[in-house]
Amino acid sequence: MMMPTLHIRLLGDFSLIYNDRQVTSLNTTRLQSLFAYLVLHRDVPQQRQHLAFLFWPDTTESQARNNLRQLLHQLRQALPAVEQFLSADAHLLHWHPVTPCHLDVAEFEQTLTLADETARRNDQHALQDALEQADNLYRGALLPGCYDEWILPERERLRQRHWQVLEHLLRLFEGQGDHVSAIRYAQRLLALDPLSEDLSRRLMRLFTLNNDRASALRVYHTCVTTLQRELGVEPDPATREAYERLMQQEAPTIQAIVHQPLPAAIPTLTGRKLEWKDLQDAWHGAITAGPHFVLVTGEAGIGKSRLAEDFLLWASQQGAVTAKTRSYAAEGQLSLAPVTDWLRSAGLRAQLRQLDAVWLTEVARILPELFAEQPGLPHYESVTEYGQRQRFFEPLARAILVTSQPLLLLIDDLQWCDQETLEWLHFLLRFDPTARLLVVGCAREEELPPHHPLRTFLLHLRNSMRVTEITLQPLDAAETAKLASQVAKRELDTGSVMHLYHETGGYPLFVVEMVRADLGRAPASLLEADHPHGQPPLDDARTLPPRVHAVLVGRLLQLSASARAFVELAATIGREFTLDLLSTIGNADAESAVRVLDELWHKRIVREHGANSYDFTHDKLREVAYAEISAPQRRMLHRRVAQALEAMHIEEDLDPVSGQIASHYERAGMIEQALPYYQRAAAVAQRVYANEDAISLLSRSLESLELLPAGSKRDKQELSLQLALAPLYRVTKGWAALELERVLDRALALCDTVGDDAQVTDANAQFAEIIAAHDPDQLLYLQESQGVNYAAQARAWQAHSLWCLGYSQQALNRGLDAVKLVQDLDQPFNQALVSAYLALLQQLRADEAVAREHAEQAHALASKYQAPYYRAWAGILVSYALAWEQPNEESIGRLRGSIAEFKTSGARLRLPYYLSLLAQVCGKVGRAEEGLACIDEALAEARTHNERWWDAELHRLRGELLLMHGADASDGEAAILRAIEIARSQQARSLELRATMSLARLWIAQNRSDDARRRLKDVYSWFTEGLETPDLQAARLLLTQL
Repeated sequence: MMMPTLHIRLLGDFSLIYNDRQVTSLNTTRLQSLFAYLVLHRDVPQQRQHLAFLFWPDTTESQARNNLRQLLHQLRQALPAVEQFLSADAHLLHWHPVTPCHLDVAEFEQTLTLADETARRNDQHALQDALEQADNLYRGALLPGCYDEWILPERERLRQRHWQVLEHLLRLFEGQGDHVSAIRYAQRLLALDPLSEDLSRRLMRLFTLNNDRASALRVYHTCVTTLQRELGVEPDPATREAYERLMQQEAPTIQAIVHQPLPAAIPTLTGRKLEWKDLQDAWHGAITAGPHFVLVTGEAGIGKSRLAEDFLLWASQQGAVTAKTRSYAAEGQLSLAPVTDWLRSAGLRAQLRQLDAVWLTEVARILPELFAEQPGLPHYESVTEYGQRQRFFEPLARAILVTSQPLLLLIDDLQWCDQETLEWLHFLLRFDPTARLLVVGCAREEELPPHHPLRTFLLHLRNSMRVTEITLQPLDAAETAKLASQVAKRELDTGSVMHLYHETGGYPLFVVEMVRADLGRAPASLLEADHPHGQPPLDDARTLPPRVHAVLVGRLLQLSASARAFVELAATIGREFTLDLLSTIGNADAESAVRVLDELWHKRIVREHGANSYDFTHDKLREVAYAEISAPQRRMLHRRVAQALEAMHIEEDLDPVSGQIASHYERAGMIEQALPYYQRAAAVAQRVYANEDAISLLSRSLESLELLPAGSKRDKQELSLQLALAPLYRVTKGWAALELERVLDRALALCDTVGDDAQVTDANAQFAEIIAAHDPDQLLYLQESQGVNYAAQARAWQAHSLWCLGYSQQALNRGLDAVKLVQDLDQPFNQALVSAYLALLQQLRADEAVAREHAEQAHALASKYQAPYYRAWAGILVSYALAWEQPNEESIGRLRGSIAEFKTSGARLRLPYYLSLLAQVCGKVGRAEEGLACIDEALAEARTHNERWWDAELHRLRGELLLMHGADASDGEAAILRAIEIARSQQARSLELRATMSLARLWIAQNRSDDARRRLKDVYSWFTEGLETPDLQAARLLLTQL
């Protein structure tokens, strides 16, 4: 029998496969390091003494030997069939070189040897094959998570060999005239050494040869920015000459701008010493203690982005993997777009190939290009259950955390972040407690109202992990002077500094812009008047101080006419943009577009963003530029943007931009064109389980639809939208949501006028056939497609009815049956649903300890599977349990807050019951008046919405609270008697028992014990089950005392 092969991967990450199974027992860095050393030095037996000193150089010889013995013991336990691979005696350790084994490092070096041989033979085709194979084998640094001294020179040696491979491939393809392939390798080399001006020049030349001057220009822009930011230097003359040659290749009429000076150097970070220390502390905490989240807040222009981006650069210099993204105020951004940006970043993108196909398939929902890169990758399945959304979160988390290096993620403008990304971030930060992960977010404080999703995100996050919150304040006068002097490149006199400080309030953005405006010799009137054209326009730009607003407008007025036109286009786009998009919208030729973009970059209006895009240097510039566009011009520009996006994306590629196209068409007043794209964007959102976003998009469609002329065509479009909304509301808000009721009512009304009777009849017939045949597969499909398991929900509802009727044990059995049913069918959303029902049932049974446990389980499930209605339901029960155990201001306030949150959803079902819980707690602490107010509200709700099942209990509680409040005994007795009357009319034996016990206690106090015993005994004797429940035990105890 053939011996199984051991597959060892040390490049990029550690992986061990034996007999086609992953070996996970070598799970410590030191164990992997020893294993790697032995296999990399497999040709030479290793002395124990040498190994002991190599791995523990700072300990005594005896301690080092003892450490080695323990580590070898762990290795023997962890490595399968260890005797086939490793031999050991008292002095030597030896890896058997003839044992079947595939080692990626060995294969990499063997391929390099083959490449050398083919190079000597001058076999260019074979040389290319060998070099490409070597490149594929080098999946990353040698054991990147290990920092033992022996590995550092070996890691660097292999890195240098791989560099030589890329360099050789670059020269090879360049010599063949294959500029596209040469560019690809030049980009990879530049990513490894971004400070190399030689590589920047080579890449600029290759792009030029490939007739892509725009990309060549971007390489130069990135080179200048990187040198200024990291080294504080300008590019050398050779790089500057390459740029000038690039620009001189264009028409002579546009050469005047070629000799303009370089843009002003980026000023160093001023002030922020305490904030910088907070960030460093958070980073070290993430390295040593697991995931950490930092939120940097402050007003626009305060310097949040600059602080965070400088810290991102610092972390990358420490060897961390970094990635950044941002959100936009402009509509049309896809759900999870920031996550997509992170995964496409240079630091994370290359490492995705380490993921197993089962995870990559799900990641391809937001990175569809993976299917083209890996043709054999299975396609993801369509969504049939909302609970699958949570399972989608895990592959994304694994993709982000695939790197073994410390990881820093930055997301700017969190105030505009979509709900799905926030919920996924919460999942990511709790996914792996050992991950060396720091997430830094920036947000405008003024755009975070009390109920903003980011505040909810923080509230939940603080309960489970460490969160650092940094609030930036304006610079003081001295710091303002230092920053202004850096930008002006000279010291400013005290009067100028104080004037600048007064005008800018110490906001770094405003300081920089006002000084730059002065350097650009802006007309004095711009610095003195409120606005060049009178009153500043509305929109977000009005939040700027008038003179700062005037300065920004003045900066835009300094641009050439063609550059100002491009600024208008870029502001209309509302997010990052490519030169291709700007050229298409503006109908500009490539040469003119390159020239204009270079002007905007030199004037610090735009900067590089992401892999191949540009963006405004600050959102306030975008806001001011957009505010300067007249309303008719805006509509025209939005139409051109939408049409350009359509033209630049083939049919299959429209999904990622469908939301943007819809928004631009709507702003252009072209509702008919916007509607199909809104619906397409909603379908894209559902594909990644972003149901809330899908609801928002469809709701926006309905609002836009109202602008179209009334008629059957509009009604048919509305019917389609309403029917698409119904299952989304059912899943996210529950059956009792008012939104669902309104949608279905409207859909039914529309069916009467424009519905297709044949289709309705056919659907009803098919449903009848399914039920009649009781085909389990078809029935299950139907249930899942509707987002609910009817059999489970029927049992859950029946449990509550049985309790009211007095069958407490049968009620519990039905509730447990419902839980088991959805567990067996693996329906996560329905697990949340029936858990909420079971938690409420336990509260009805008055078993407080069990009720709290089930409520917490229900709340966890509803949170995990994103069922907001049932999360609010369970949240009330959890808050009640805590308040009942420890009734104080904090716990009662939390219960009030939970009920208020439920109300804000628009739901009203069971609200009288929830208010009665608050009334009970108020009564427990003697706050009878507050309790009575709750009961009055509950009774009003019950009458308004005709929800009468809990009326008996409400009247009973009202009677007890009246007696507690000192009311006349006859008033309290009348309320309790009313409760008994209602309970009897509803055959609600459990509620009748409670009311009768309240009446008995009152009569005992009035010396009517005989009447009390007779009345209570008649009710108690009816019960045949649930005798161990607290209510029946209390009744039995009361009878024994009478």
